[in-house]
Amino acid sequence: MPRPARIAVLAWLLGVFAPTLPAATEYTVAEGLSQNSALALARDGDGFLWIGTEDGLNRFDGYEFRVYRPSDHDPGATAAAYIRDIVVDGRHLFLATNGGGVGIYDRHTERFRTIGIADGLPADHYNALDRIGPGTLYLASRTGLARIDWRGDPMRAEFAVRRIEVGSDPPRTDIWTLRRGPGGLWVGSGDGLFRVDAADRVHPVDVPGAESPFNVDALLEAPAGVLWIGTWNHGLFRIELADRQVRRFLPGTADAPGLRTRRIMSLAAGPGGSVYVGTERGLTWYDPGCDCLKALDHVRSARVAGRGFLVEALDVDERGGVFAGQWGEGLVRFTPSDLIFHVERDRDEGLPGLAQGRVRAVLEDRRGDLWVGSFGGGVQRAAAAVRREGIEWPFEALPFPAGTPEAARLVWNLQQDRVGRIWAATDNGLYWTLPEDPSWRPEPQPPPPQRSGGTRVLLQDSRGRLWVGSSAGLWRIDAFGQPRRPVPLVRPGEDPQYVQQDRSVYALHEDAEQRLWVGTSAGLHILDPEGVSLARHRVGPGRLPGSIVWDIHRHTDGHLFIGSNGGLVRVLDADRPDALRFDPLGRLAGLPSGMVYAIASDRSGHLWLTTNRGLIRFDPASLQHRIWRRRHGIASDEFASGAVAAGSQGWLYFGGIDGLTAVRPEHLHETPELPRPSLARLVEGGRAVASAGRSGQPLELVFAHAPLTLDFTGLVFDAPDRARFRYRLDPAAPYRELGSRRTLILDRLPVGEHRLELRVDNDERGAARELLRLRVAPPLYATWTFRIAITSLTLLLLALIYLWRVREINRQRHALAAEVAARTRELRAQKEALEATAEALAGANARLRTLSTIDPLTGLPNRRALMERIEHRLRAPLAPLALALIDLDHFKRINDSHGHLAGDAVLRDFAALADGHLRGEQTLGRWGGEEFLALLPDIDAAAALAWVERLLAQVRTRRVAIGEATVGYRLSVGIALSAAGDDADLLIARADRALYRAKDEGRDRAVCQA
Repeated sequence: MPRPARIAVLAWLLGVFAPTLPAATEYTVAEGLSQNSALALARDGDGFLWIGTEDGLNRFDGYEFRVYRPSDHDPGATAAAYIRDIVVDGRHLFLATNGGGVGIYDRHTERFRTIGIADGLPADHYNALDRIGPGTLYLASRTGLARIDWRGDPMRAEFAVRRIEVGSDPPRTDIWTLRRGPGGLWVGSGDGLFRVDAADRVHPVDVPGAESPFNVDALLEAPAGVLWIGTWNHGLFRIELADRQVRRFLPGTADAPGLRTRRIMSLAAGPGGSVYVGTERGLTWYDPGCDCLKALDHVRSARVAGRGFLVEALDVDERGGVFAGQWGEGLVRFTPSDLIFHVERDRDEGLPGLAQGRVRAVLEDRRGDLWVGSFGGGVQRAAAAVRREGIEWPFEALPFPAGTPEAARLVWNLQQDRVGRIWAATDNGLYWTLPEDPSWRPEPQPPPPQRSGGTRVLLQDSRGRLWVGSSAGLWRIDAFGQPRRPVPLVRPGEDPQYVQQDRSVYALHEDAEQRLWVGTSAGLHILDPEGVSLARHRVGPGRLPGSIVWDIHRHTDGHLFIGSNGGLVRVLDADRPDALRFDPLGRLAGLPSGMVYAIASDRSGHLWLTTNRGLIRFDPASLQHRIWRRRHGIASDEFASGAVAAGSQGWLYFGGIDGLTAVRPEHLHETPELPRPSLARLVEGGRAVASAGRSGQPLELVFAHAPLTLDFTGLVFDAPDRARFRYRLDPAAPYRELGSRRTLILDRLPVGEHRLELRVDNDERGAARELLRLRVAPPLYATWTFRIAITSLTLLLLALIYLWRVREINRQRHALAAEVAARTRELRAQKEALEATAEALAGANARLRTLSTIDPLTGLPNRRALMERIEHRLRAPLAPLALALIDLDHFKRINDSHGHLAGDAVLRDFAALADGHLRGEQTLGRWGGEEFLALLPDIDAAAALAWVERLLAQVRTRRVAIGEATVGYRLSVGIALSAAGDDADLLIARADRALYRAKDEGRDRAVCQA
């Protein structure tokens, strides 16, 4: 290949394999953390992670951070925002602060209290604290050790403070850490280790091998009877308390290959007897399986030689997921996958690492040695005897002879032939060596007319011949020592548009019939054993989904699989080269679209695919897949074509743009996190509700309450984007789907008590929990107290009226008896006058009846008239009736924003609009307030819904002029159809329920209730 072409290819590859962004498991101020020094970590009973920083307290739910500062409630408590340690005690958090004394935070009320020197404490600067039983807290500071006691709620209690002397002659005052364990309270000072017994007596603990000054920074008793001690500069100690046996871990020792420094800053217990160790150079962990310390590297922690990567705090869950709080670097999440995937990169310190992170070729030879070729770093080897899982592998450089062109350091492929020779395909041709005496020798160069470009892929066939794929076509070496011979893939005059692309060969495979399968930039070629073309397959509909064939792999089930730039392809009818069919499994299985660079099989029959979007394990039988990305512990999200190898003991190796990933798939028994459904935030009408009903008592709501906004979380920290949410308000009701949405708005809940239950599913693991009880009070007029009072008052008034009326009748009777004679002559005239009056009253009553059935604002029939018509229709046999209960959405906003006259104008506008839609015996009336009721006789549900949809469509375009402004409005409609046996109340109730459903589903719609 000409030099300009090589430069172009190299530039293309560097562009394709550009570095990815930092891992998603890093959390800094960019993600909402209040400050980048995460100095303290603690998990509360609900599962929320609390982080103490130099600028406040943070709560993390897997999705977002919420920041709390004491100064938000007390402007004078700014110094209490620098938090060094956190202890969780039920609903309260106790905070050791640097300058603000001891902070107390109530999780339910979201309020702080700070106590300091003015409250009797010996200092305002504290390094650590721990709780010993209810109402007792021990405090560590540079002024010594102190104990505080209280009774009841610490937010209101008075504290009794007592100093405890540590050591003597002179007493130790620099207390750096303290931690409670089964053996008592362990105290780490600037000059040794101490234990505090139940009577507050302090006992010095002799640590064999300790050197003075013995500065203890971290303590952990786990399991019971085993004490771990982290020191400032003397390494890590492990003491068996029963027999005082001491074990010391130091950098460079055989049992501490993952320990890079003597300075230990934090300790935490993990599952299965593991212990996690935070140092000034990253995170280390004790693996009981190897009885040794391994490194748990973050991508950046391996590249910060000279400035440190200080792990100040740790939190470990029951699965081995780890949060590491770092000084100045934020928070990092390590998943359980980080313990399973072994990653090798270029290193700045420690054992020799990869010379270059862009791994293009991987091979495990027959002795078990691992050979790695990188793009610019040449070839390196890690012997089988020095490769331990989870511990950095030392790599031996295998340089090419002096004077070899730099292009030889661009290694594309590694192969071992039958006699044991190792072949390296480079951009400067082929080189070979012997594993027992590695010294690279170039292959004989072909004559100038036949010289090829950079070699890409190698295959030794069943006859012992070596096939060489290059950037200048396909070649064959028939016997060792002989020069290459070109093997044409395209005959002269054939497929001229593909000639140049077919010169780039990336994949070679020999099938059971000794046919050679060749993958190029232009498709797939199948040759007979002599190299004669049998068939060619190009990209196109019903053919290959991608033009570039990166890899060809034979699975244990006999099928051939192709990795291409169009995804994963299964080959059907492979025994008929000219009639192949291609099954694009990637799209069918829902795999991420894009490249499949290389394919490997594990012992369980799964395929492993390297892509530009992570590492995929794929089951070709069930089409199920699992994706690992950089944040799950692999070296990078992008891999290199053909950079895959299977080794002894089940190892699989994958080369990518940022190092080598190795895994034994049988160790991947990952269990997804069990979600912990929780309520992250509750807002009522714009006001945050701090307690969120956590007291166990229902949250009391008034009738027609303000909207409730609820934010949920599943407390899934490894892959929160995969959690799915469902909820219900009645234990007997089915769940309603929220998907990945974590926010719910509840408005106009019905009267009564409701139980909000949330279910969160994380893959095959799920959990449900009742989060909140709500009680909606009925309106005043619907309460029994109000009804009894009204009934009693009515009866009393009737009784008074009756007594007054009886007395008045008696008085009138006596008066009439006295005047009966005088009135006899006037009786006829009075009778005529009374008849005239009765006639006038009858007319007045008729007019009053008319007024009593008409709404004066809209001119429509009112509620009374509507009820009479409904009852009349329901009494008619075989006369179906549809009711449409109509409510103007957010009508109160119109009144509040534009005034009640504007609201009246909107009501009149709607009445006029809707009245124009009536036909025949259809009736529209005002039901009350902003509610209207339409009677639609002799139509079915579809016709009723169509009538309403026409009305909704016209309303959406309606505007009402209010002065110089215009107002639009929307409707929610509930439709109910009459059934046999219905009365008016039942039919209206169904329409009302349908109306509520329409509002629950988002308003501006109609819902039909059967």
